[in-house]
Amino acid sequence: MKPKGSKDSPAHKAPLTASPPVQHRSGLAWPWGLVAIGTMALAWVGIYLLWNGIVFLFSL
Repeated sequence: MKPKGSKDSPAHKAPLTASPPVQHRSGLAWPWGLVAIGTMALAWVGIYLLWNGIVFLFSL
């Protein structure tokens, strides 16, 4: 009688839903929080300038 080896045990088998291996990441990690804050700041500046332009046109 042969003892069960580790290759026969179901605990060591890879699950069927395993995620694929991670692709190569770029060396530069973007600080996405700062990118979002910068984008919102630029949007506020754009809204401010647009509003001032509209007010200027209607105040003539």
